[in-house]
Formats: sequence, structure tokens, C-alpha cells
Amino acid sequence: MRIHRLFIAITFALTPVILDAQEISIGTDQDKPIEERILYNHETTINATIHTQGLGAGFKTGRIRSIYNSTYWDFEFSYLRSLKQIPIINTSYFSMTTFIYGKLNEVFVLRGGYGGERRIYGKPYWGGVELRWLYEGGISLGLLKPYYYSVSVAKIGPNGQYSLEVEQHTFDSSSQWVEVIGKAPFKYGLDEIKLRPGIHAKTGLSFEFGSSKPRAQAIDVGAVAEYFPQGIAMMAENSTEYFILTLYLSYRWGSRFNK
Repeated sequence: MRIHRLFIAITFALTPVILDAQEISIGTDQDKPIEERILYNHETTINATIHTQGLGAGFKTGRIRSIYNSTYWDFEFSYLRSLKQIPIINTSYFSMTTFIYGKLNEVFVLRGGYGGERRIYGKPYWGGVELRWLYEGGISLGLLKPYYYSVSVAKIGPNGQYSLEVEQHTFDSSSQWVEVIGKAPFKYGLDEIKLRPGIHAKTGLSFEFGSSKPRAQAIDVGAVAEYFPQGIAMMAENSTEYFILTLYLSYRWGSRFNK
């Protein structure tokens, strides 16, 4: 009986404190701006990416299904370079431009994918970082633009004398070169772009640290695996690549809203 009376006494003693705490909590929440108390159902972001074989940029838009899950469409444009390419410069010429000896194609990839995010660790009420696991699958389209060099080529004149002329050639005609001057302007090869369709899968972790609910801001780290059935040729001394794995670091920013 004494224990029950003691429990009742403690309960009555703490009741005003609990009620005061609830009033303070409710008052604090009501004091927040209206945009901080809305549950948003859509998110759109853009991103800048650096990966182990180049750079990229993208656009992501999706639906927030709950505080634990969201789904999205992801569109990205990325530049791929060979891990074995080495920039070279010919200091014999005034217009010194770097070039990659043995490079066959400049490779760009367009990706379109559908995926989702699952919350692993929620952001504390005072702020901080929310951790999410992201996953995605979709199609890839490789764009192969032939890599052109500015080279000097020996020509035989009408009088039978040799002269050197500057021309733009791909590596396939390297046996005709006398010397490489540098990389040719980007416009060379634009009318010879080849398409290489493929598929990709992406997974990683997203660290969301936006300062407010309407503002989306995150850093993503992960990996992208791509497969091209027709293969991609980047360098002359390497075999055609069918499977490409890259690791990436991406910064995303955008907004959340209702519609």
C-alpha cells in the first residue's frame, strides 16, 4: 500500500511538470515557420559529379512516398576517359596544345534511370545529417566521337620536292604522320559520332544535410556499373571495353514541394 501511495504522490507531483513540458514543446513547434511543418511529397535536384573516369552533371526528380522511402527518375550526362591515357605536349610548336597519344574516341554517356532511396538514419530534430541508401537501374547511351590530332604530313610537290603540311587525322592514319602538333579542335569528328546503347546499375549512400525542409542538399557517394554490348574503344593499345565500373562523388541541391 505504501508503494502505491508513493507512486500516486509522485505521479501527481510530476503531472504539472509534464504538462508544462508538453506546452513548451507544442509552443516551440507552432513557432516554426509554416514551411518547416509541411510534409512535402516531391523533390527535384540537380547535381555536379566527379568520378574515377571523368566528370558529369545530372537532374533528378521524384516522389517522397513516406519519411522512409522515395522513388525518382534520374538523368545524367557524363564524360568518360581511359584510366591509361597520359596528356602529352609538343614544345616544338608555339601553339602548344596537349593531346593523348593513342586515343581513338572521346566518350560521353547519357543515362536515364529509375530508382529509390531508403532511410537508414533519420536527421535529429535539431538538424544534422540524414543517411539514405540509394539504388537505381536504367539505360545508357554511349556517344563515341573520333579523336582528331593536328599532325604534320609529308607531301610531294609538283617539282618532286617534299613539304610538310598540317592536317587533322585520327590515330588510324598514324603511319602517315611526321609529327603530332597537338589535339585538333573539338569540331572535328562531330559528324562521325557513333552510338553505343547499354544498361547501367547504380548504388550508393546519400548524406542529406539541407538546413530546411523545402531545401534539398546532399552529398552522394557510390558506384555505377555499365554494360555496352557493342563495346567502347577509347585507346588503341587497349582492347574494347564492354563493362565499365566507376566510383563517384556527387553534390546535389534543389527543392521539395507539393503538387
